[in-house]
Amino acid sequence: MKKSHLILLSIILFPSAFYLLLEATQANFKKMPFYGAKTVNAKGDTLYYRVPDVPFAHQVQLVEKKQTNGKEDSNAVFLLQTDTTLLIDTTSFPVYIILFLDDNLRKENYKLIGLYDYIQYKSEDLKKVPVFLVSTIEKITESKAVLNKKHRGTFDSLHIQIPTFYPLVATTHTNRDAYFAGKPDYVLPYFAVLIDKNRHIRGYYDPNQNSEVKRMIQEYKHLKTKDAYANTLQQNELQKK
Repeated sequence: MKKSHLILLSIILFPSAFYLLLEATQANFKKMPFYGAKTVNAKGDTLYYRVPDVPFAHQVQLVEKKQTNGKEDSNAVFLLQTDTTLLIDTTSFPVYIILFLDDNLRKENYKLIGLYDYIQYKSEDLKKVPVFLVSTIEKITESKAVLNKKHRGTFDSLHIQIPTFYPLVATTHTNRDAYFAGKPDYVLPYFAVLIDKNRHIRGYYDPNQNSEVKRMIQEYKHLKTKDAYANTLQQNELQKK
């Protein structure tokens, strides 16, 4: 009787144990590269390039400035609203994707076909993936429809209805350059970039290719799995103490 109970218990527990083992193995199996400059400290540890905490904004505002050159003249000046500045913090966004929309490549969604297809036909795959789309202030202020409002920019043309897509505004390309430090030669400035919880650059992806967007989503989920697994181990260690 005891033997039959043990067999039954083994049958019940084996799938769960196998699943946990598989999850733990998968979390550490895939080795993803680190991009950017690398240095070695005094202890011999490799230190990888980290993306700095650069602020972005959600909104722009219109300011009227008057100039007097023999006569009074009124000029419109567009400014970022500092009270809507966003830092992509590790608590809310431990792993995320960021895409800088090059002003010269955005007409008719040029170079975004792969991403566009996923948004239209496979939106479920992206629903839990935080994606930040960054435009420059010069591009945003071409449309008076966004003045003094939360910036939507290219979202409107792409018809993005996914809550984890965030439109942001940058004043210069300095923010973009930080994400493209030490990039391979084949990586272009409109590629999507994957950032891990330590703010290391872990991947570049061509949003024009469906296969690249699929790989981007898979590798995002892989990093998230590793992060969740590491957090579980850390919590277990704390409970032991």
